[in-house]
Amino acid sequence: MAKQLNVISHWHRLIESFQASPLEFYRSLDKAIEARAVPELQPGRVEMKEGGMASAKREYLRLHRGKHAFDVCAAPFGSGFFVSWWFTEPPLKFGFLYTLAFIFAVLFLMNIVGGIGLAIGTGIGGFGFGVLMCGGSALLGVPAILWLFGNAMRQGAIGGESTILAMPLIGPIYERVFAPETFYAMDTALMFQDAVHNAVLEVVDCMTAAKGIRALSEAERKPIMKRLAASV
Repeated sequence: MAKQLNVISHWHRLIESFQASPLEFYRSLDKAIEARAVPELQPGRVEMKEGGMASAKREYLRLHRGKHAFDVCAAPFGSGFFVSWWFTEPPLKFGFLYTLAFIFAVLFLMNIVGGIGLAIGTGIGGFGFGVLMCGGSALLGVPAILWLFGNAMRQGAIGGESTILAMPLIGPIYERVFAPETFYAMDTALMFQDAVHNAVLEVVDCMTAAKGIRALSEAERKPIMKRLAASV
């Protein structure tokens, strides 16, 4: 696990004397997740290094929703088979460059809006009035455009919210304005965790039952909470 991951909760289990195909596990989990119709879910696969720079990579099933993501791993371990998931707020790769690009885009937008205001103001009341229109358009028009853009993204009309939320500087501002940490937001994060965890347990139960392996106990099914549990 990379140190930069902001871990919310974690679960793992080694199933002794059991072997299975990781790809088969992931395919079964895909179906179990799809059956739960989790809103705004973006499934995919990611590769993470087992150790340092020269180490081998291992494939994880990633389930992304907003600023949260599950990374699920299934693999043989000795004579057994282990399954784990990490519920995190993953960092954005090259996030600093994304932030710089966003700032340049805002500056470019200010120039366009200010230029339009200058042209309109000059045509109406001369150059002096045009300068006032230029400043007013940039100071009022650009925030209004950004607010409309952010609101459309929050409503789902525009994609890419998970990228914005993970961006340095921009992400916290967007979250504070459009996606604050309310009780509802924490509830939906917990429901996301429960939906994925239940799906993982469902697949584990089906695969172990087919091989005559004992079912997991209640204690073995419980995730380890690092955050959220203390917040609600």
